[in-house]
Amino acid sequence: MQDKLYLTSNSLTCIAEILECYHSENERYAVRLDKTLFHPQGGGQPCDKGTINGHEVLHVAQNRDGHVLHYLHVRLPLGPAELHIDRDHRLEHARLHTAGHMIGHLVERIGWQAVKAHHWRGESRVVFRNPKNALPPFLDDLSNRCAEQIQLAQPISISFQEGRRQVAIGGLGQYACGGTHVENTSELNGLKIVRIKNKKDELSVHYEMMD
Repeated sequence: MQDKLYLTSNSLTCIAEILECYHSENERYAVRLDKTLFHPQGGGQPCDKGTINGHEVLHVAQNRDGHVLHYLHVRLPLGPAELHIDRDHRLEHARLHTAGHMIGHLVERIGWQAVKAHHWRGESRVVFRNPKNALPPFLDDLSNRCAEQIQLAQPISISFQEGRRQVAIGGLGQYACGGTHVENTSELNGLKIVRIKNKKDELSVHYEMMD
């Protein structure tokens, strides 16, 4: 069983063991490790960037067997491997992901239900449906509510309930989630609600991080 350290740790370096390395498509090699810090692409979040034994990791994905595979341009020998995560890239998407959760909780408080989210730079949004005929939020009001939560520095906590990973923001609530997150909401300073689109019974809140 592969140990997916990114689910429980914010560490950026570790030593792992290369168990398998084989030629994949597009002149790339797939590397399977006994444990990994690399978050794979999925759950509305891009994969981590970084290196294995000094070689750039081009892509990270989870296969049908649940193993996280790391794709490189070079074949790596089996044995010990030093993993390094790109800190700036990890932090950028952890901030976007946590911001999406916070927006989800705040909009759900006025009667909407979050159904999907996308946490990519320039494309970040949370989509809601309207089961209770709720009124859409005003952009300024939602922006102010987000600013209040950022000022409160609400802690982000991780727990596992019935085998599912849960991510909670202070007393706002929790979502089942496998993504990376910051430690508290003060790290979301610079969040901007760009626009709110309301079409029939679907609401989309678009946002970005300004720094």
